[in-house]
Amino acid sequence: MAAQRREEIRNALQQKGWLSVTELAQIVGASPATVRRDLKELERAGVLIRTRGGTCLADRLPEEMTEHVRAQKNSMEKKKIGQVAAKLVENAGSIILDAGTTTLEVARALKPAQPLRVITDSVEIAYELRDRENIVVIVTGGVMRPHAYNLFGGMGEQMLAGMHAQICVMGCSALSLEEGLTKHDIESMPIRRKMVEISRQLIAVVDSSKFGKTGLVSICPVTRISTLITDSGIDPVFRSALESAGVQVIVAE
Repeated sequence: MAAQRREEIRNALQQKGWLSVTELAQIVGASPATVRRDLKELERAGVLIRTRGGTCLADRLPEEMTEHVRAQKNSMEKKKIGQVAAKLVENAGSIILDAGTTTLEVARALKPAQPLRVITDSVEIAYELRDRENIVVIVTGGVMRPHAYNLFGGMGEQMLAGMHAQICVMGCSALSLEEGLTKHDIESMPIRRKMVEISRQLIAVVDSSKFGKTGLVSICPVTRISTLITDSGIDPVFRSALESAGVQVIVAE
């Protein structure tokens, strides 16, 4: 009975991507407590990833995850990284925050003492900063990507073409010495590259789980990154290689 129920859970997640405990309980005809026990066993077997209130399959690609799921992964590390990054950039005058769960943490931590213009392609970041003191939000415009809430398309690229920023703060799907900063979101590649192009400095905010991996599209080489802010899980050899390439590495404790 348990084996059949767990197979039904796997099939449902394969079709839907992410489901809450309540939804899974309705699908398999069991109590939420029973489903939680099943999820715990399936996670222990490496089949799925549990998040607050639900779950998704472990083999889902990052770009297939909803924003809700991605926000739960390494959330404490992302929060610390965001706090450190915010202190570095909040008095820069003008910055870019690209859409992402780590850059959203940067936005949440921003408390500038003087006027700060924040350019973003993220609906979530724009909403987060909508009434923040000393912050003017500039949204790029474009077509909104479902479940990720970022904007892409020629409208945003044209807008950025006539602008300049002191610092671009950008997250990524993966970071490697060979491929540099990469992402999975193909549609947003042009606007992300333009963000880097119009900025004097690039600060990458990346938790250590993404190191040594490669996304679908390259945004820029490692040598374009001025500063990397990450967590204590960074491998010392990888850190040394980044520093040799001219990247300042800051560990958020």
